[in-house]
Amino acid sequence: MDVRGATNWYDFGSLAGLRAEAEQRPSEVKSSVAEQFESLFLHMMLKEMRKTVSRSDLLGSDAMETYEQMFDQQIALGMAKSGGIGLAPFIEAQLARQNGQTGSATAPTETAIVLKQRGYALKER
Repeated sequence: MDVRGATNWYDFGSLAGLRAEAEQRPSEVKSSVAEQFESLFLHMMLKEMRKTVSRSDLLGSDAMETYEQMFDQQIALGMAKSGGIGLAPFIEAQLARQNGQTGSATAPTETAIVLKQRGYALKER
């Protein structure tokens, strides 16, 4: 099961399938779980960003807020599917370290490479 199979935020069948597969083969679904977590994080970030925007009484309503929340959830899922903000590879690497696995998860991610190019010193593990 891959998070890329989820077509919308409310695809509970996809999430249930991901959970069942994680119970059977936990090492194979780390990337999907990491992308789902990134999607949740992006949604929370978009929700908080939307709170900072001043509201007009002209177009404001409960229905509008509901549609905006649905839109933010769908945007977060789309962002996570297309690579997001680079959080998923870090989560996947952390899950691999917790399980004592090494390999491609410990390879430098694109985000780590960009940070090194900009002069940030990264802690080697």
